[in-house]
Order: sequence, then C-alpha cells, then structure tokens
Amino acid sequence: MFTPTDALPALLLGLLVFGFAPGALLRLLVLAFHRDDPRRSELLAELHAVPRLERPFWVLEQLEVALFEGMWERIVWCATGRLIARWSLGSGVERHLAYPETFEIPAAEDRLSIETGDVVKLMFEMRDGWGERMWVRVTDVGKRRLKGTLANQPIGIPRLAHGDTITFRQDHVIDIDWPSADEFDSVGTAADGAMSRALTPETASDCGQERVS
Repeated sequence: MFTPTDALPALLLGLLVFGFAPGALLRLLVLAFHRDDPRRSELLAELHAVPRLERPFWVLEQLEVALFEGMWERIVWCATGRLIARWSLGSGVERHLAYPETFEIPAAEDRLSIETGDVVKLMFEMRDGWGERMWVRVTDVGKRRLKGTLANQPIGIPRLAHGDTITFRQDHVIDIDWPSADEFDSVGTAADGAMSRALTPETASDCGQERVS
C-alpha cells in the first residue's frame, strides 16, 4: 500500500531528475566547449524551452555533442602547436652551407657579439613546408642559448604570437638589425626611436613568409 512516507522519496527523486539534475549536468557538459564558443550559452538557453519531462533525455542527447564536437575541438586546439602543426627554428648556418651564393648570414663573430637589446631575424618553419622569417628582440644571452621576444605577428603559424618568448641558438640567426650611428645618443646608448621598425608587429616588410624547400 502506498503511504505518504513512500511518496516523499519519490517526490524528491522526481525533483532531482526533472528539476535540478538536467540543468546541473548541462552546465558541466557545456564546459567541453571552448570559453568563447556561443554554444555554451545557446544550450543553456535552449534547456528552458524543452518541456520539463523531456529535459533529462534532451540533456543526455547533448552529451554526444559535447564529447564529439566540443571536447574533440578542445583536444585539437590544445595539441595544435605542441603535437600537431608544430614549428621549429631553421639553422641559418645549414641554409648558408647549402646555398652559399644566395643565402647570406651574419659572420660568426657578429653572431657571437649579440647582446641583450639587439634585434635578430630567425626562420620559423613548419612540417608542411610553410615558413616565416621574423624579428626577435634579445632579452637574455646565455652560454649556449639566447632568449628573446617575438617582434612580429605570425600569419600562418598557430599558437605563436607577437611578444612570445623564443629560445634560440646563435646558428639560428640569419640577420641582425644593427642600429645605425645616428640612432645613438651622446652617451652611446640606443635612442628611444631606434629599431622601432623591427619592433612593430604589423611591419610586413620585416616579416617574410616563404614556402620552405
């Protein structure tokens, strides 16, 4: 015989399944989509248009969408630039040895004399053959490696942007933007406007794109 005592658990279960649970589960599912994906807000808004008795089943249908569209897109996005579509720095020395008459690089003593604040050009290459030559402003000079910040905005290289930290070696350098004599002030330091050309990310003339052979 059905008693009021039995009705209370059934009522609570109904409120949970058809009231609280669908919205709570959907809020977890939409996290599979990227933060800027409009489907995050769209799915939450659509939930209120679904009849309450159908909401649990509708939310379960969105699970498939979240896993195979949202989560997969996020996995690809996270892997881009790390596991897939990775870029690497090309060796200017090796390229010069391969094409000594047409591919010139700074002399070895010039590359060894690179200091903090200098601006150097590097070759950023991808496995599919795409490459971009961009300027990097040196921020740290070590015994084996140097570090700098990217001074251009890449066009076709994912997960790489103006201002990113780049670690490289001296053999990666294919050009050095030495400041001219009139760019130095009376105390021998670079003037405020020196090398602004290389530090402007929109300066297309300093950012060469090429198909690497």
